[in-house]
Amino acid sequence: MHVEASQAEGRGPQLRRLHALHLYPLLLLFLAFAADKLLFIWPLPDYFLRTASYMSYDHKQHLTNELQNYLQLPGRRKTLVIFGNSRTYSFDNEYLERRYPDWILFNFSVPGGTPDYYVRVLEEFRQRNIHPDFAFFAVTPQGYNAKPLIRTDEVMLNGLPASFVLRHASSYSVDEIANFAAKKSFWSFQYHFSIGTIQERLSGNGEALFAYRSFLADSYSIMVRNRGSTPFNLELDPPQDPDFLLATAEDAWRNFLSPFAMSEGQLQFSREMLELSRQLRMPAALLWVKVGPDLRRFKATRPVARDAGGKPASIRAVFVPAMESLAADYGASFLDMNYQPAITCDRFYDTSHLAGICMHEFTDYLMTHVRAREALLTGADASRRR
Repeated sequence: MHVEASQAEGRGPQLRRLHALHLYPLLLLFLAFAADKLLFIWPLPDYFLRTASYMSYDHKQHLTNELQNYLQLPGRRKTLVIFGNSRTYSFDNEYLERRYPDWILFNFSVPGGTPDYYVRVLEEFRQRNIHPDFAFFAVTPQGYNAKPLIRTDEVMLNGLPASFVLRHASSYSVDEIANFAAKKSFWSFQYHFSIGTIQERLSGNGEALFAYRSFLADSYSIMVRNRGSTPFNLELDPPQDPDFLLATAEDAWRNFLSPFAMSEGQLQFSREMLELSRQLRMPAALLWVKVGPDLRRFKATRPVARDAGGKPASIRAVFVPAMESLAADYGASFLDMNYQPAITCDRFYDTSHLAGICMHEFTDYLMTHVRAREALLTGADASRRR
């Protein structure tokens, strides 16, 4: 009896030590989580962040408030909203309001903008009873590709709350959700520390640090002043180096477009986006913004996708019918600026981004469609009343 009691007493401390060992991984995880968050207490992030794209997403909450307040003003102008990406940033609000005095633009474009982000903002519009008069939704094969070599996750990480991702989990892949959970939990994993960046900003009496902070302040100020747009070098006609433009086209093709398969998740978000537009009584158009001639040629001739019958097909042969079908199903329009008559300006900063000198003609192209659609809808209403 004494032996058994002694053995039992000996096992007690051993069991307690074993239980304590089980807590060590949780303790280490907690400490790592806490240390990760401490790194993002201002002003520490200014020493290592290499992006300002998060500011564009942050600004859209302010822009939503501004739009809601504007819509309540007596004698207001008609409101045009654009949901897009870096290809739809640089509109000149002053030009639009001077040439089309009955309209005003609110630009909800964000880096890498895709239909899931558009849905999140439109859900807030519905909740807050915000009803703009017309909307453009920029669409791009990159945003719909389910199999890119490099997957961009800016929208999920900067633009979507966890509640939205969980509610729409069936529209995302397991890898996308796992990536979202990991990077949202550990911000240092999301922003990728660079020792070189830190060294640069600590050197030279902090000149690089000051320049970065000035860039952040200037960028946000420009977005606020222009209601989401960032007009840049609107009179500049950049040199068109054919070797550079071809190289950027090959890079875009390799990283984002080959292989190519339409994402069922983003197609579902597109349907929800257009249905929300219909509920908001907001006429809408899908907009495929013009890209450089090399990339246009690749998308029209290189067989990297599969058509409905499983045969090799170009991106154009797969993407255009999908967008036309979406638009037709929801009473929207599909504007193809790449292979249909659009703007004559064909100048680019790189293969994917129109030069600033093209933006006024781009504005005229959009507003021509808005006015034509407005006239069509007005005529349809008049016919119904008769």
